[in-house]
Amino acid sequence: MLVSSTARSRSLALGILTLLWLGTALIVPRIAVESASSAIPVPGKLQTDLNMQAELREVGDGHDASAPGFQELQANLLAQYDVTRLEDLPVNFRGVVSQVAEADLTEVMNRHAEERMALEAGQARVAASFGWLSPVAAVAAGSRALSGTDLATHHRFLREAEVVRFDFVQGLNRVHAEQLPYSDDINRNIDAEAANRVRMSAENWNVLDAFSFQPAATGARLSRAGTPVAMLFAWLLMLTAIGIVAARRMQP
Repeated sequence: MLVSSTARSRSLALGILTLLWLGTALIVPRIAVESASSAIPVPGKLQTDLNMQAELREVGDGHDASAPGFQELQANLLAQYDVTRLEDLPVNFRGVVSQVAEADLTEVMNRHAEERMALEAGQARVAASFGWLSPVAAVAAGSRALSGTDLATHHRFLREAEVVRFDFVQGLNRVHAEQLPYSDDINRNIDAEAANRVRMSAENWNVLDAFSFQPAATGARLSRAGTPVAMLFAWLLMLTAIGIVAARRMQP
């Protein structure tokens, strides 16, 4: 009878441990992802692109200096330099249009990107909070933070890369506006010689080689991993307490 009771107790304990493992290691992490998506919905790429394209149409095509949206810019430049023809401007009007359009386009794209990154960061916080219910979720969040592969690092990379991209493109536009004569620019397709005159030097692309993304400092990574580590410490204390209680009950 005693053997049968002991066997039932062990079977019950094994069943409870199995359910605990299934819940904390498999079920809760999945619930965390679904809960984050439900609590803070992020628009799909198609919807985001459509919203952004609607705003970009108002900005105008920087490759078409004759577009209606740039007529006011043309009038202002002619008045500023007191000339009547684009050929008489000290800058290439088409290059100036490229600079203005790129700045406006970047402002729209960055605003949409920041909105999306804010939503993604909110989702990550919701998912990470489930570390109190699952050590697996806590370990995942902590390891990503410590290794510098978390969402915050990804977003920082995107921002830094965008700064480099914008500076690079505006550098080319600046060369276009200040070093490329307007008369050569509008006649670039007459013949091969005309095309060669407006070709930019490959040295303008060297700025891209200088970009080097640096991982966050150790202190910053430790700070971001603080909450997951606290979750794991709480789990450790709880499991230790359960182990002590179980050991005392097993004593004769």
